[in-house]
Amino acid sequence: MKKRFLTIGLLILFALPSFAELTVEDTVSEDYMRNNGYSQATINAARKSVAKANGEPLTEPVEDERYNQPFIKFIRRVFMYTDPALDDHSFMNDHDIKTSPSIDDL
Repeated sequence: MKKRFLTIGLLILFALPSFAELTVEDTVSEDYMRNNGYSQATINAARKSVAKANGEPLTEPVEDERYNQPFIKFIRRVFMYTDPALDDHSFMNDHDIKTSPSIDDL
């Protein structure tokens, strides 16, 4: 009798995580991630990877027009060259990853 109770108890214990209230869609939502203390960079990376996995276009925030002026664009590129931590909006954008080898790899 004790073995049966132990077996039933273990089955119930291992079945409990399958009744979780959160789905994958909930855990990668922007509100959930912000409320659980994730940084904005992590939220953006998760949003980009979900959009890429679903084949959806992701619109980037539009920069100010002042950044398109030639002198300011030059200064920003100098700072981006000297400080690699400066964001140039190239992280996870338009990477065409080919999973099979081709002649272009040589």
